[in-house]
Amino acid sequence: MIETWTPRPAFHAADEQTRNDLLAGAQEAMRQLAEIGVVTLGWGRVEPAANSTSHEWFAVWQAPSKELADKLLEGVEDCGWYTYFEQSNAVGELRPAEAVIAEHLALGADAR
Repeated sequence: MIETWTPRPAFHAADEQTRNDLLAGAQEAMRQLAEIGVVTLGWGRVEPAANSTSHEWFAVWQAPSKELADKLLEGVEDCGWYTYFEQSNAVGELRPAEAVIAEHLALGADAR
């Protein structure tokens, strides 16, 4: 799963304690998720690039199942994250490039 987000005005307007509590809660949730096999591979700031997302930040996660990825997304929503951040998510199974390329090639054949 890949998350991309940008702070909303509500995050900038929140007092320091509110921001600290939100991010401390995220860290605790990450610890709990790691115990069930959902691992954050890293977080970062989006670098300007051609056709880049308009969001400013990203995180990359690995989950052993779709159900656990869904649990991660439920936790993000439940903690109030979307109140403070505009976010887009991409969830899918990581597969070899060759398999995905073959699917793309088949799309062209299906359109004929």
